[in-house]
Amino acid sequence: MKQIFIALFTLCLTASLVTAQNLSSPYEAIYTHLYNLQKDSYNPEISQQAIPLSIEDPEKRMEVAIHLKQILDGKGLYIYMDNVPKQTDYIDSTQNAAVYVLDDLEPRIYLEKTGDSWRYSQETIDRLNVMYGEVFPFGTKTFSRILPASTGNKHLFGLYVWQWFGLLVLSALGIFFYFLVNKIINFILHYALFRKKNIKLESETILNKIAKAFSLFVAFYTISKIAPSLQFPPLILQYIVKSIAILLTFLGAAFVIRVFNMALQLFKPHIEKTSSKLDDQLLPIASKLFKILVAIITFSIALKQLDVNLTAILAGLSIGGLALALASQDTVKNFIGTITILLDHPFELGDYIIISGSEGTVEQVGMRATRIRTPAQSLAYIPNGELSNMIVDNLGLRVYRRWRWNMGVEYGTKPEVLRELCIRAKETINENSWVADEKTTVTVSELGGSSINIFVNIFLDIKSYDAELASKHELILQLITLAEEMKVEFAFPTQTLHIKK
Repeated sequence: MKQIFIALFTLCLTASLVTAQNLSSPYEAIYTHLYNLQKDSYNPEISQQAIPLSIEDPEKRMEVAIHLKQILDGKGLYIYMDNVPKQTDYIDSTQNAAVYVLDDLEPRIYLEKTGDSWRYSQETIDRLNVMYGEVFPFGTKTFSRILPASTGNKHLFGLYVWQWFGLLVLSALGIFFYFLVNKIINFILHYALFRKKNIKLESETILNKIAKAFSLFVAFYTISKIAPSLQFPPLILQYIVKSIAILLTFLGAAFVIRVFNMALQLFKPHIEKTSSKLDDQLLPIASKLFKILVAIITFSIALKQLDVNLTAILAGLSIGGLALALASQDTVKNFIGTITILLDHPFELGDYIIISGSEGTVEQVGMRATRIRTPAQSLAYIPNGELSNMIVDNLGLRVYRRWRWNMGVEYGTKPEVLRELCIRAKETINENSWVADEKTTVTVSELGGSSINIFVNIFLDIKSYDAELASKHELILQLITLAEEMKVEFAFPTQTLHIKK
């Protein structure tokens, strides 16, 4: 009789506790659910009150409450109760509804207000099995079943023995998958590129880097899928899950960039064969822009994994937007200048240009500046913002290269000799294949202070600066030889002093 009385008293006490539980705010609902499933305060009968009333069976509601907490723990979503709203009439401003999402990383788990009580939404419960399968694809007792209960359930340094055993097995699986996938990807890439397509790369190490990045990604992805089954304490598992998620983000970015670099190497020979050099200029700029974009996306995802409020950061940037704009106006100006240069196409890579204060061969058009190799073999960096407003004399676009100069001969040279010298000099010049003969001019132009000047105007059909120097060298030697044959002396600056007696 006494035992029956105690049992009835306990049942009534439990029922009163269940009945008296508060669900008036998101804070109270989450507290009811999670607090009563902790090791030191385990009471699933109370915890199940946060589950929708559409599930009538109490046993089923308790099972749902336990599974929901396991999903939160398995995803590493540690709920900081200080951040949970305590208002009974809380409204989510983004949805303009009486709902509360526990963590932005898992928007499928959220509370909604029904009547005067806050409970998990019906949509959350409907997706429970799907989310449970995602977090625990191999179940929650994968490793605990391997060891005998007498051994596995013993504690060692704060964890069960079966958890340490699972950690060891998980590490071994990660290493195994890394080496296995690395070998497979290396074989596939080498076979597909070198044996099937007969494609050559500048460096085969890029294939090894791609295989390494992808193998590490697969290894850590495998670990991330199995790690929740170890059922570590929520706070520890949170750091593990987030660390692996951030690592996967950076590994994914490294893989994408390395594949992009390989694609650049594969397409580079085709680009070099095109007649236009515009694509040669665009290629390095497009490469840098792509890598910057990947870096921005990667860091944004990583910050989101760390629960950093990107909206608040962007709002803060907008407040200091004016100062940032003033500080970066030169950068923006140079970037716009780069776009202007690429669209107007005033020069190409390899062109010899003359601008105010500098001249040389264009080596690279960057995002900020254009690099020019000067005749002194130094490098001049000219900001694109300034270059787009300068007068550019593009010698590389010349049809012919004009060479004009005066050849001075001594006073006393007879007129018939001068006439013959001009005729024979023109013939000698036009005998060279690189000279546009219809444009050559050789004529006596003036009586100078110390010489009779013969004006020479030549158009050279050559493409490079080095070839221009070589052709001038050859022409000068030919004219000197001609002058020696005709016994004509070249003049040099002299003065004759006459003294009147």
